[in-house]
Amino acid sequence: MSINENGIGWGAYDQSWNAVWDSKVSIDNNGWSAEIRIPLEIFPYSSDSIQTWGIGIGRCIERFQEEDWWPGRKKGVRGQVPHWGVLMGLENLPQHKQLDLTPYFLSGKTTGENALNTSSIGMDAQYNLSSNSTLNFAFNPDFGQVEADPSILNLTAFETRLNERRPFFVEGANFFKNRINLFHSRRIGQRPGYYKPNTGSIIDQPNETTILGAAKILGESPNGLKYGIINVITNREYGIREYENNGELKQDKFLLEPYTNYFIGRVQKPIINSVSTIGFTGTDLRRQNDKNLSNAFSFDWNINLKNNRLFLFGQLLTSRKEENGFGGAVSINYRDPSWWELGGYMGVGDDILNLNDIGFLPRANMRNFGLNAAIRRDEPKGIFISQKLSVDYRLSFRYTDNTIIRNRINLKQENTFNNYWRFGFEVELNPESFSDNDQFRNSKAKIIKLESKQVNKIWIQSDRRKRIIVKPNIDFINKERSGLGKRIGLDITLKPTDYINFSIESSDDSELDEMQWVGLIEDSLNTDIIYASTKQTTKNTNFRLNWTFSPTLTLECFYQPFKVDVNYYDYGRLMKEKSYDLEDYNYSSEKSFKLDNKIGTFVLRWEYLPGSLIYLVYNLNEQGYYSYSSESWQRLKSNSLFLKINYFFQP
Repeated sequence: MSINENGIGWGAYDQSWNAVWDSKVSIDNNGWSAEIRIPLEIFPYSSDSIQTWGIGIGRCIERFQEEDWWPGRKKGVRGQVPHWGVLMGLENLPQHKQLDLTPYFLSGKTTGENALNTSSIGMDAQYNLSSNSTLNFAFNPDFGQVEADPSILNLTAFETRLNERRPFFVEGANFFKNRINLFHSRRIGQRPGYYKPNTGSIIDQPNETTILGAAKILGESPNGLKYGIINVITNREYGIREYENNGELKQDKFLLEPYTNYFIGRVQKPIINSVSTIGFTGTDLRRQNDKNLSNAFSFDWNINLKNNRLFLFGQLLTSRKEENGFGGAVSINYRDPSWWELGGYMGVGDDILNLNDIGFLPRANMRNFGLNAAIRRDEPKGIFISQKLSVDYRLSFRYTDNTIIRNRINLKQENTFNNYWRFGFEVELNPESFSDNDQFRNSKAKIIKLESKQVNKIWIQSDRRKRIIVKPNIDFINKERSGLGKRIGLDITLKPTDYINFSIESSDDSELDEMQWVGLIEDSLNTDIIYASTKQTTKNTNFRLNWTFSPTLTLECFYQPFKVDVNYYDYGRLMKEKSYDLEDYNYSSEKSFKLDNKIGTFVLRWEYLPGSLIYLVYNLNEQGYYSYSSESWQRLKSNSLFLKINYFFQP
């Protein structure tokens, strides 16, 4: 299946597709051959007695970095599905209604502060409602074999968006995606914390909210209307509250998260041609015994004209929580098949737009504008296989008062040489602008001025066909007032055999900042807003190993040591809004800290029968926090080892 990020049928492949099918390969005197047996029931198709299917055949020859496609098309042509061939002669295909069940059993042990032995059972299932629609449902799903989230340092007022890795939510997720996402599946099962105690503090709580059950329907009607529904129910979760009562410390159980129901639905209809659509999306979140509803609705259109050269996108949406918020976005892009591209977009979100109970919106109160252009060479010439030069401009205002909060121009150039080495550079200019980010921490915070900065990046990569691939890169960050920072990186990929792939992504960062938020100091007369200068150094390395022992036995490893040292100095109080004018302030606390984290996921995976798997998993989670004020380390360890067995069968 080939669908792009907007689900309209011409972009990148959906990597989540994971049907159960069989294949065999052989090498003989005539060369290499493969025979693939794919069950008919995994394909969606209509009930027509005579079927006409699209088909495309591709081959990638890695050692030549060559891709061969039938039917052929120019390199500069966008899309795949519109250029496919036609498979005919399919008649009277059965309208299958098949049930697939995959129960699982898990047993394991967690060591560390919250040591415990665990065991659980659950089940994933899929039922073909018709040959063109499927129902997926899961009871007590477990995702223990999923790779751990990486360690990230975030000193901003906004959350970091983490990628979804859980199979139930990844499969078919592209259908629900849009430019402004009403649905962010990482909200489901996140760390509980909807209710917070008025007195005392939570001293112990679960790391995640239990998913009791989930269901998903994806399908298409005979007239081409595509539809999708996801509904998930999560459990109540409690923490331990510690509080003082008459001078005595007491503890009790405190409700952090009630029973909650998450719902998202989407329909999409082709118009004008087979790759142009309009769509409608709705979300709804309801918590037990809570009258505060949260929902959102969106209408969108994706229009592709002139053989996918001209692309028009638009989206209008509204959110309803305590108040009704509004937002939207439109864009237009043209890609000439020969050598140039041009596009622009604009977006808006008022100050009460609120999607983050079930969606993801980094911030509200924004007007965004952008322009982008590129020239490229797709055909080899001289010493180059391909080249591209692009420029991108972004400008953002506050919706309420038109204060400029982002002003950026980015120039990027990339080259691929005849020997398959690659080289590129990037220049990013950020003129002086303003920031209201701290008002999202505390409503009493003020808008501050941001210093101008320039970021210069350069990288080179060796021949990706070889057993050893090296990609060094360096960034220079020059801020008008803070000074020069840098990021030095080195990526290495080792492929000693066809069955082993080992990679290292390492970076060493050093950056200065003159306006890092510290906090508010209040008394009966004044409210002082405190900032500080900071020097931040980060050492981050990601190790990955993929070892294929056989087509059914693999080892996948991820390990990340992560070290950070953040030094706060030159504390000052803000003297004037929309400035970086600070007056020296004798701040009584020490904010400087260090992090020393080690996380990893190590998975031995054996497919003992088609679709039936055994996982042996070790999860490493060691967190270290050093406070300069106490001059001591706090270290938490929570490592786990477990065995998970599932069995795929069709009753």
